[in-house]
Amino acid sequence: IVIVDDSRLARKELAGLLNEHSRYEIVGEAADVQSALEIVNRLKPDLLLLDIHLPDGSGFDLLEQAEHIPK
Repeated sequence: IVIVDDSRLARKELAGLLNEHSRYEIVGEAADVQSALEIVNRLKPDLLLLDIHLPDGSGFDLLEQAEHIPK
C-alpha cells in the first residue's frame, strides 16, 4: 500500500489503522504528486490510498501520469 496525502497527520492515522492488520504492508508514503509518481512507478503497489487535493495537483493528475495504476 502507498498512502498519498499532504497531511502528515492523516498519513500517520491511516498507517496506524493499517498496521493493526498484519496482512497489509505500507511500502511508501508521499505528500505531493511528484513524490507519489516516483514511488508508485518504482514500487508498483497493489493499492493506493490517495487524497484528491494535493499541493502540486490532484490525485487525478497522479493517476493520469502514472505508468502503474494500482487499485
